[in-house]
This record gives sequence, C-alpha cells and structure tokens, in this order.
Amino acid sequence: MANITPRKNKSGEIVSYRIRVSRGYDTAGQKLKPYEMTWRPGQGITKRQIEKEVQRQATLFEDQCKQGLTGDGRQKFGEYAAYVLDLKEKRGELRHHTVVRYRELLKRINDGIGHIKIQDIRPQHLNQLYEQLGKDGMRKDAHKAVIKDGVNLTDIIHRTGSGNIERFLKEQAQLSVATYRSAVNGKSINIESAKKLAAALNTDVKKLFDLVTDNRPLSSKTIREHHVLIHLIMEQAVKECLIPFNTADRATPPKADKPKANYFEQDEITAILQAAESVPLKWKTILHLMLVTGGRRGEVLGLTWDCVDFIFERIHIEKTVNYESDTGIYIDDTKTERSARWIKLPSETMNLLQEYKQIYYDPLRMVSDTAWAGLKDKEGILHNDFLFVQDSGANIGLPMHPDSVTGYCNDFSDKYGLKHINPHAFRHSAASLLYFAGMDSISISAYLGHATPSTTQNLYAHVMGEAQSRIASVMGEIVITKRIQTKEETQDTDLKAV
Repeated sequence: MANITPRKNKSGEIVSYRIRVSRGYDTAGQKLKPYEMTWRPGQGITKRQIEKEVQRQATLFEDQCKQGLTGDGRQKFGEYAAYVLDLKEKRGELRHHTVVRYRELLKRINDGIGHIKIQDIRPQHLNQLYEQLGKDGMRKDAHKAVIKDGVNLTDIIHRTGSGNIERFLKEQAQLSVATYRSAVNGKSINIESAKKLAAALNTDVKKLFDLVTDNRPLSSKTIREHHVLIHLIMEQAVKECLIPFNTADRATPPKADKPKANYFEQDEITAILQAAESVPLKWKTILHLMLVTGGRRGEVLGLTWDCVDFIFERIHIEKTVNYESDTGIYIDDTKTERSARWIKLPSETMNLLQEYKQIYYDPLRMVSDTAWAGLKDKEGILHNDFLFVQDSGANIGLPMHPDSVTGYCNDFSDKYGLKHINPHAFRHSAASLLYFAGMDSISISAYLGHATPSTTQNLYAHVMGEAQSRIASVMGEIVITKRIQTKEETQDTDLKAV
C-alpha cells in the first residue's frame, strides 16, 4: 500500500504530495529505502479533485513499482557506480583487473559528476566532463620521478648488503621488478614508488630522483574509456528501471584513433630468435612460445604441464596469471570463452619445451622438494605445476610475476640492439606472419583466441592491407612476370628456329 504525505509551504498550504512504496528488506534483514515520487497538483482544481487524483497517482506508482517499471533514480552517480562494479565483479561479468582499472577511472568521473543524481544526469554534463578531461593537468599520476644522472641504484642496493635485488624489492621496498627496471633505465616512475625505494635505502628521495610533472592532457582513447565506463553504469540503471534511457547514448565523446598493432618484420624476428640462442633456457623458451603461439603474456605464464600435450604436439590455454596491487599474483580465467583454446605447435617448439623441462624445470623442482609452493585459483583448486616459476626464495614454485616478462623483454632488446620489444608485440607479430602467409581472419581469430573474427579484422586492418599488397606483388610475379618470361622464351626459340 502506497504511503501519501502532504508537503506544505511556510504558509501552511499544501504544495505537493510525497508518495512512497515499500521495497521490503534485503538478505541481511535491513529495510530497503522505499521507492519515492513527488506529485504536484495543478492550478484551479478543487480539494476533492486533488484527493482523487493523488490516490490515482499513488495506485499507478505502486503498480509500476510492482512491475519493476520504476526505481530510485535519486541515488548519486558515485554511490551507484561503486555498487554496479561490485555487482558485476561478483557475477563474473567483469574481470578483476578490469574492475581495478575502472575504479581508477571513477576517481576522475566522480570529481565531475559523482555528486549528481542518476536521474538528473544529462548529455551536457557528460560532454562537459569529456571536455574537462581533455585539458592540461588532468592526469592523476602527473607527478613522476626520474633517476638522477650518475645514480646507480643497483650498486647502492648491493652496498646495503642485499645480495638478491628481487628479494630486496619485495621485502623491503615493496616494489615490482618492472618498476625497478623502469627506474634504472631512466624511465619515469610513480613518485610514491620512488619514495618507497628511497625509504628502503634510508635516503632522501631527492638525492636519487628528479621530480617532474607531466601536465599533458589525457588522450582521446583514455577519455573514451571514461565514456565506456559511464555507459556501463547508466545501462545498469536502465536495467534496474532507475532511469528510462541511457544518457551516455546521447553524449558526444571524442573520437579515438583506431589502435595500430606494432609487429616485427621477418628479418627482425630472425634477429630476435638468433639473440634468444644466447639467453638462459628459461627465457629462450618464454620468448619462443610468445612468438609462436601469439599468446598473451598472462596466458603463457598461466600454462601448467598438464596443458602440454607432447603426443599430439599442442598446448591448451585455459587460464591466465595476472597481478594487481590489491591481490598480488593470481589465477584468472581467459579473457573470453574463445580465448580458451588448443594450439598446435611446430615440432621444434615441442622439442624446446621437452628440453626446458628436462634440463631446467625437473632439476629445479627436485632440489626444491617440499619448499615448492603452489597457487590456488578462485575455486580453491591448488596449482603447483606452472611451466614458468619463480626459482628462488620462499616463493619458489609460484608463477612468475607478469611484469618480470615485460622487464626482461626491455633488457633483452637493449642488450642485443634489437627493436624495442614488449610481450604484446609478439602477439601482433604472430598475427602478421599468419596474414602474410595467406591465412584467413577466421582461422587467425581462433588461433589468437579473439572473441570474434571482427575483432581480429579491426585490430589488424593495416596488416591485412599490407598482406594484400604483398600477395598482389607475388601474384604479379607468378602470373604476369612468368607469362612474359615464357613469351620471351618462345620468341627466342622461334628466332633460333628461323
């Protein structure tokens, strides 16, 4: 039964009626905030007409509530957004690292519209927010630290008596290896990370780093990420009948340039594989697998030995290993359902895996014995047979930190004078090799584990164009050039006959 409460002005006159409908209690027994609406009588109607109409409005509103056709759009965007992200993560609709990223974006969004009620948000609010995000000084991580000229962090750490840098970073500085490598290579790092490192070395951060400010505006791609998140939040509000339509559909975010995948040419791949012959067997195997499989960094690190089929020469990608600061290293599902896949591998790759297992992995595990650690997935199942593991200290047996792969690729390319390497470039290179070999998008999509073939086509449109150009050249050489050569040979034969 709807509850009707008259509202009066200072003169004691009734100016509106508040109509409330109970929503009951939640699973914890807490009373839910009721649905609510306000009805204002028009001018010139009698008291009797007002009483009749307010009852009719209350009945209509109560029916809408029962049918799920209305809701409480008075919730502020910031509060509702937090609820939606928690809901979608619990239901498995969003992966954890996506939620972490979205929460970072929400900080800027909430600064602009977090205080506005969902029902009051208009396209103009969103357009103004996007315009503001495109101005200078909007980067949350604008303050950075860059290592001073002449400062050798590795020597300083060794002078403290810490022989193992990775252990020092984890136990004393609480920093990732990737962050440390960025610092020593002269790249900017977060000021908080620089302060942690300085504190662990008992020195002033300004003695080690130059503090700089990055006031560049956000890229169009990043601004569109904010728009995608807002759209997701508002779409949930539509589903829950809090608002009649998705306001973000009517906003105008900036256009973002289509991503252009960077890949290695054949001669560059040859140089990488040649250089890989000189690195430790573990890293040689990782580099080889990333290139041949086109697997994502987390997919390669998520491989366990039961996913390797030596008989049929294939591997099964079914999980990933990721890292977030709030959870540490954890096991997750593949990015999409289609990302879980079997990949047939060349005999050379399978032989390398066999060699790696016999020469590196098996002896390491035998020596470690009971110290070998494992990692549980979200179902509570323990996994302790990852191919690529941390090989020292208390974490021996745990999967490698994903940033370690990125850091090693940076060091590897610098050491051997190669084109800059990041793990995802191997994935793009695998796709380009398949396109240049004449493979179709559907087959390549299945090999890479994309959600749909259209994803592959959109991402590698420029590669497809280059492949078509090369195919045209090959066809020209095969058909036209060969025909001309044949014609010339025939003419030569005729002349000789004469």
